[in-house]
Amino acid sequence: MMPIPERKLSSHMYRELETAIVECSLPPGTALSDRELAQQFGVSRTPVRDTLHLLESSGLVERGQRTGWAVTQIRLQDVLELYELRALLEPAGLGRIVKWEDGALSKVSSMFDDFAIPMSQGDVERYLVRDDEFHQLIIKATENSQLTRAYYVVDRQLARCKRFVSYQDDSRREDSLREHRQVCEALGKRDEGAAKTALLEHISTAKEALTAAIKASVPLSL
Repeated sequence: MMPIPERKLSSHMYRELETAIVECSLPPGTALSDRELAQQFGVSRTPVRDTLHLLESSGLVERGQRTGWAVTQIRLQDVLELYELRALLEPAGLGRIVKWEDGALSKVSSMFDDFAIPMSQGDVERYLVRDDEFHQLIIKATENSQLTRAYYVVDRQLARCKRFVSYQDDSRREDSLREHRQVCEALGKRDEGAAKTALLEHISTAKEALTAAIKASVPLSL
């Protein structure tokens, strides 16, 4: 992290720290010192504290009972609540997507066609990115800025959970790919009902996989 002009710090520091937390280079429970971060970024402690407050509002950082800050722990109840929100928010975009013109709809329906089963280890990171792009596309299709803003908070927290448990279980990873293809196939047929059913089933199985991994403390795929 290179020192940057303080006037540009707010957005830059937020992006840097958010990325580090979501990608788990700053894993759950990591202590965060405003003094050390200020030295690292080459700025005063005030903008660092402002950034930490923003991260706290996104659920990625929490203040200790006494002093200091830390990356939020991954808690089972939080995960259950986040998936409940996801199941409420994501289906809202499907009705618009099925009305898109043929070219745009074809691109959506083929988003996961270039992944093989079994998936190579080298494709796992690319699959994570494509997974995120797909769900972001569904949300953006709502054209609802308030919904999109609410989903962003949910998505960043769940993205961190996915990174934390990783995609080590081949069978679940491939099940996830099949589930995405079922949603895409239904969208390609302009079948909103089938797409919603497939999407909610995918969200449910992802929730079950993650909660099981947290309970067992064993890395597992979503």
